[in-house]
Amino acid sequence: MPEKSVGFAIGNLRARENKLLKKNDLSGFAAANNVTELARMLRDKGIGRTDGADVPALLHEDAEEMWKYLTDNAPDTAAFAPFLCENDFHNYKAVLKGIIRGREYESLLILPASVELPVLEKAVKEKRFDLLPDYMRKPAAEAYEVLVQSGDSQLADCIIDAGCMSAQTQLAEKSKNTVIKDLITVSVFYKNIKAALRAAKTGRSAQFIESTLTETGVVSKKAMVTAALGGEEKVLELLCKAVTVGGAEAAEAYKKSPGDFEKYADNRLLSTAKRCKYITIGIEPLIGYMLARKAQITDLQIIYSGVKTGQGSEKTLERLRELYG
Repeated sequence: MPEKSVGFAIGNLRARENKLLKKNDLSGFAAANNVTELARMLRDKGIGRTDGADVPALLHEDAEEMWKYLTDNAPDTAAFAPFLCENDFHNYKAVLKGIIRGREYESLLILPASVELPVLEKAVKEKRFDLLPDYMRKPAAEAYEVLVQSGDSQLADCIIDAGCMSAQTQLAEKSKNTVIKDLITVSVFYKNIKAALRAAKTGRSAQFIESTLTETGVVSKKAMVTAALGGEEKVLELLCKAVTVGGAEAAEAYKKSPGDFEKYADNRLLSTAKRCKYITIGIEPLIGYMLARKAQITDLQIIYSGVKTGQGSEKTLERLRELYG
């Protein structure tokens, strides 16, 4: 692949930013009469290629196209490592469950990924966790043991998710990029709070909670574990103290509904990402575009669910995230 300059990548990016979906596009999708019509409308907008009514396949293709564009055009793909490692952990989770339980998993994989499928398969089949990147080895081995010995897939998932959050924080620090570190801080913090709220709501043990939370750089892991053991209200009290990431507003959103909280957390990340649009020198505009595309895919997943269940366009549109533009 020819070496690309940051200027080339950003100049090439602006035309793509203009093609991001607008409110009227999303309104039109939400008003689709059925999933078949929605799939046709998505293809007409250049989202995916699959024929028929398989909207999840179209969105999967859209995500792969986005990642391919970024990795093909970015002058330094290492900047995406804190975000791209999510694909590696997702894929490991799919391969682990698939092999242990004898289920198909290849259709669940997300590309691009820094760890190839044969490596993931060998790691699971032969317990060769040393083949994985340093940041994956410990959570991969622990999740394997949990799934094999106890069959607790929820705990195994949580261990992998916690490993992913720790890796994201580690890779963001390694990037030495302030914007990337800020974005990962917001993302990892809210993932931890979601996990703490789930654990509090279901009355999980201290050992389980310890396995599922990580340090966030906003509030300590110890404080989150203590809060989660005390119940949802204690977690929300702790959340309110996280002023730098809009914790009080997030707590109010949660009191309305978990869905409002999810929406607030996503919007907070995208709001942080909007800083990237106004940086003219550096990798940041590509990072912002990546997060805008991911938020767009989330909106399309919400619309698909609404059309599929006949929820009605008005209620569906209320659930959508902010736009990047």
